[in-house]
Amino acid sequence: MPKKEKKRLQVVISDEQDALLTRLAYELSSPEQLVSKSEVVRLAIEKLADGLGEGQEKARLKELLRKLEAEE
Repeated sequence: MPKKEKKRLQVVISDEQDALLTRLAYELSSPEQLVSKSEVVRLAIEKLADGLGEGQEKARLKELLRKLEAEE
């Protein structure tokens, strides 16, 4: 059976965002299971997808996007 091809995505993030990813990965890790920054990103994608169904969360995310765009 052939291996399933995985999609790869490269993004540019700030030092602060990288530090947040590192901190989250550390907080989610345990002695039994280390969590990578890539896994944190995948979890965040799932969490965002879950939250989009709620109107208030969607508005909050749009405001956060505007804030991030202003910082660039």
